[in-house]
Amino acid sequence: MQLLFHLVGIISLLLTGLCCNFYVTHRIITPRYGKRGTMIYMLLHTALLITLTSIGCVAALGGLGDSIPTLVWVMYGFMLIYIPKICYTIISWIDYLRHPRGRMGHYIGVTCAIISFVLIVGSTINRYRIHVERCEIVSERLPSEFDGYRIVQFSDMHLETLYSHRYAQRVVDCINRLQPDIIIFSGDMVNRKATELQEYQSILSQLQAQDGIFSVMGNHDYGDFVKWTSPQARKGNLNLLHSIQAEMGWQLLDNASTFIHRNNDSIAIIGVENWGEPPFQQYGDLIKAYPSLHDDNFKILISHNPRHWRSEVLPMSNIDLTLSGHTHALQIEIAGQSPIAIRYPEWGGLYNEDVQYLYVNIGIGCTMFPTRLGATPEVTLITLQSTQ
Repeated sequence: MQLLFHLVGIISLLLTGLCCNFYVTHRIITPRYGKRGTMIYMLLHTALLITLTSIGCVAALGGLGDSIPTLVWVMYGFMLIYIPKICYTIISWIDYLRHPRGRMGHYIGVTCAIISFVLIVGSTINRYRIHVERCEIVSERLPSEFDGYRIVQFSDMHLETLYSHRYAQRVVDCINRLQPDIIIFSGDMVNRKATELQEYQSILSQLQAQDGIFSVMGNHDYGDFVKWTSPQARKGNLNLLHSIQAEMGWQLLDNASTFIHRNNDSIAIIGVENWGEPPFQQYGDLIKAYPSLHDDNFKILISHNPRHWRSEVLPMSNIDLTLSGHTHALQIEIAGQSPIAIRYPEWGGLYNEDVQYLYVNIGIGCTMFPTRLGATPEVTLITLQSTQ
């Protein structure tokens, strides 16, 4: 089914590209450069289109090993070349709706095509910029010994499509410069397989925090995007991810909890496995992770999916702060808004219901497209403030 989906998508791109090439040739190339220019343009651009889609087909058929990185860059190449053409094609049709036919649609279409090209290039550069978001959580339930406690959260590395050890090192250096008391990773370390982490293990092992580094599983971490040869192979993948994180000095909270102590005071750190939505399996178990959900302890929950907050955390507990990721803001954020809000009302930043808070980190890495239009990669510094 996945192979069929890839092939249908690639064929659709090929047909779309051919139509755009023909239209752009008819509107721009032929009137300006004549038949010879038209022939050269069509040969070059059709050859480029066929090359892109052929590489995509070979990758989808498994001819290039792990196909995801190749497919990602094929899609990006198509976006860079053909989204401007699609913009021009759609907008310039205005001219055919007017009589006599003018050139207004043509000029608007060219302008939009240039803008779309610049935005795509800029969003590729933006995916390697790191923004530190700072916020404060004030609570009368927070023990006084934890006043000023510094939490650094990061999320959604998707290492297979990170493509840069230098960028990973910059993320680590950025976090360490913030001198956190604790570091929280809220899931999706890898894109498909645990072996992705091996390549970055030495870099991520450099993270330092006084009270340790805690993580949870995201939907990508279970290997559900891979067709494993056997249940044992899938289990081995999970075991490898767990063991590498342990070697890095991280504590993976699989439906488990622990306490951080300061003299006679303490706070609870709770972690649940991925609280999945279809088609992902439901692994998260809040009660198993922390049975006393209404006790007097100040509690921090790490849960990859932010929809878990309204579905279970608010109605079932008095958990003070939930830390999530998962949304990436769809890798599109313009003027503080993202289309992902249609599916995830809490998609990025700080939210609260009375004295219970949720922070959604929009992630470090990318999936599908190696771009971030706005939605700049985020490291979050949360400072806890006590009113006691």
